[in-house]
This record gives sequence, C-alpha cells and structure tokens, in this order.
Amino acid sequence: MPTIERDGVHLYYADCGKGSAVLLHTGGGGDSSMWTSAGYTEELRQHRCLLLDHRGRGRSDKPASIEAHRIEQYVADVIAVLDAAGIDKAAMVGYSGGGTVGFRVAAVHPDRISALVVIGSVPEPKEVPDLEWPAEIRASGMRATMEAIAAGDAEPPPRWFIDNLATTEAEMFALTIEAWAEAEPSWAYLPVIAAPTLLICGSKEGPTEAVRRAADRLPNGRCVVLPGYGHLQTFWHREVTGPLVSDFLAKV
Repeated sequence: MPTIERDGVHLYYADCGKGSAVLLHTGGGGDSSMWTSAGYTEELRQHRCLLLDHRGRGRSDKPASIEAHRIEQYVADVIAVLDAAGIDKAAMVGYSGGGTVGFRVAAVHPDRISALVVIGSVPEPKEVPDLEWPAEIRASGMRATMEAIAAGDAEPPPRWFIDNLATTEAEMFALTIEAWAEAEPSWAYLPVIAAPTLLICGSKEGPTEAVRRAADRLPNGRCVVLPGYGHLQTFWHREVTGPLVSDFLAKV
C-alpha cells in the first residue's frame, strides 16, 4: 500500500477502485479501515477511493509535538496524498474531525476539491473548545473515551467500531484537540467554499438550526439531519448515511 513522506512524517493511504476520485478522511480516533468495515467503499464502488490514515493514526507516523498537529499540517497532508496519487481534483468525504479538515482544504485549495461531504461536524460562529478534555483523555485512555461518547448515543455502536476508534493513542487525540483549539473556527471558511457541499449530522450532535445555518452560509451547500442520531450513529449507520453520500457525489 502507498506510503509517502511529508516533512519527515510518513503517511499511509490505500488506493482502491476506479472512477472519479474520492478521498476519505476519518476523525479523532480510528484509522481508514473503518470506511471499509462500515461499507462505505462498497457504497462508493463506482469511484476511486483514497483512504488516508492521517498523522497519528493507523499505519502513519505519530509525531509527538503539538506543532506537528496544527490543522494546517493535516490540510497539507491531504494535498500531498492527492499529489502522490496523481490526482488533480477529488471529492472529499470527512467524518468528525475529518470534516473540519475538509472545510479548510476546500477553502484554501478550491482547485483540488470537486465536492465536499462532511459527516458529523457542525460549524458554529463561536466554537469553544473544552480545554480540560485532553487531560481527561490522557487519564482515561482512548477506549474509555470512545465508550463515553457511545453512551451518549441512542444505541450502542458495533464492537468493531469502538475497537477501531480505540486503536488511536490517547496522546495523539489529545494533541490534536490542543493544537486545533487555537485554529480559526470552520464557520469562517464556509463562505469561500465553492465546491458543492453536503453536511450530514444527527439531530443529537447539535442544534438542528446550527447545521442549517452552516449550510445556508455555504455558497453551494445543503444539509441532512438524521433524526435521533448521535455522533457515532451518524457514521456507522452506513445503510442510511452511505446512500446520501453516493447520491450526492453522483449528482455533482
């Protein structure tokens, strides 16, 4: 499987299928295999899928400094993977923190993103980070942290999903949260995203009106709110979310 190096950090990604390119970016926990386990790569079988283990996750390197986890580094990694794969322009699908990266990639590199789908990330004008959370993650560990998030959903996630999320080191997740706390909110980037954009979130992930306001702020945006779903459900219920993604990409 392909591995590239950018500024001393080795990044792993899988490259599968044929057709128009789609880069899939996971969130704070887990690695890129979750897209296959959940069935998204089968859902997107008409596309060439790039599945990135972003820095600190999966088979990619795990840099230990907060500077290495600035969101600008994650954005540059996406562009480096597209370059390495010989892809001028791709759609991007981001889950959770991967959606946060997607907003910035689409805004800063509009010539590289043909469409954007963000699952489980609701931009708001003022995002107030929980600066105590990283310490709690380090103290509790990744599995306990993910199980606590799962407890807030209406139904338990599949065991494979928690197992995948728990493979990420607590330190890597904590560093990401700390580094991103200093970044400008995604809300500021929405008006300059030219690519068609679909926001998908569960009704329990945040106020419904917040995601509608975010979609309205996008020049070419729309949103779907899944009733009763929490943050993890929005991803692992691929039989619901997957067709929304594939139908959107087919239209754009």
